[in-house]
Amino acid sequence: MAVSTSFIADRLFDAKHLVLASGDLDEVVEGCSRMLRPHDLAMRGRRAKLAARLHHLPIGPISLNRLRYGGDVTVVPELSEEGNFLVTLPVQGSAQFRYGSAVADVTPGHGTIVGPYREFRLDIEGAFDQILLRLDRRRVEVVCASLLGSDKAMPVHFDLTLREMPAFWHKLLEAAAGLSTFGEALAYPKMFVQLEELIVESLLVAQPNNFSGAIAAANGAAPSAQVRKAMDYMRQHIADAVSLGQVARHCGLSLRSLQAGFQRDLGTSPSRWLRAQRLDRVHAILLSSEPGSVAVTDVALQCGFFHLGDFSARFKERFGEKPSAVLAKHRS
Repeated sequence: MAVSTSFIADRLFDAKHLVLASGDLDEVVEGCSRMLRPHDLAMRGRRAKLAARLHHLPIGPISLNRLRYGGDVTVVPELSEEGNFLVTLPVQGSAQFRYGSAVADVTPGHGTIVGPYREFRLDIEGAFDQILLRLDRRRVEVVCASLLGSDKAMPVHFDLTLREMPAFWHKLLEAAAGLSTFGEALAYPKMFVQLEELIVESLLVAQPNNFSGAIAAANGAAPSAQVRKAMDYMRQHIADAVSLGQVARHCGLSLRSLQAGFQRDLGTSPSRWLRAQRLDRVHAILLSSEPGSVAVTDVALQCGFFHLGDFSARFKERFGEKPSAVLAKHRS
């Protein structure tokens, strides 16, 4: 986790994302409450001083933030019906988080996810530097209900201590941050909402919570007819950042059932199959396009790729050459 977190911190947050740099207690509380979550802030120690810096990167319905208080503080957030989940990925320093009856020592490589339902207290050292992913409470509940095939959204209680996240989860965060600063992506606002669902869905699957057993329950491999239905649906939505949960719901399946069916019939996972279909679509478009009529970036976005660096690497791996080289073939 530490490497990926440092990458996000050092490469994706720059001067233009700095929204607060202050040593004034009231100003820091107001700024952090507005960008993250309403809270009270208390200094620890007689001569304690603040040197807070907050970077804020909005990404459609979610946000990535980098926060360092620069002084020993205690944070006591307010409980609210409109609260949110805060995923903390430490960059350096240490802190102790209390959420309900759970306690976690937070250092690089040992993050947390704090929900909006219980009281909590954060004791933070001055050197503590963190990345904060803010997720809307209701969206997390809705995505969870959707994974379970239910229309009823209920509170989701994650374990406080964050497990080691899969590499793809960090790639989703990098992709989200990249899209937020990429002009062409603004033409696809639906992509941000679908990307949010992918991030929430991956967190629900990977991080223990009160619905983990139900989400992971296998109902047997999907029938071949349902696998074909899923393939047709993904082809029809090849340009969308469609999540596996959406595909499973469309076919009336559990997520595990869908995955098992693809593995049995095709020897691969639904996500890898869809990625191959998208790569083939991009390749076909680039190969048949007139010189100057398309840009590689536009075609990639139109075919559902939102992590452009990963797209280029996957394309070269599949076809043995860069996308720009394929586009140049028609020109030559």
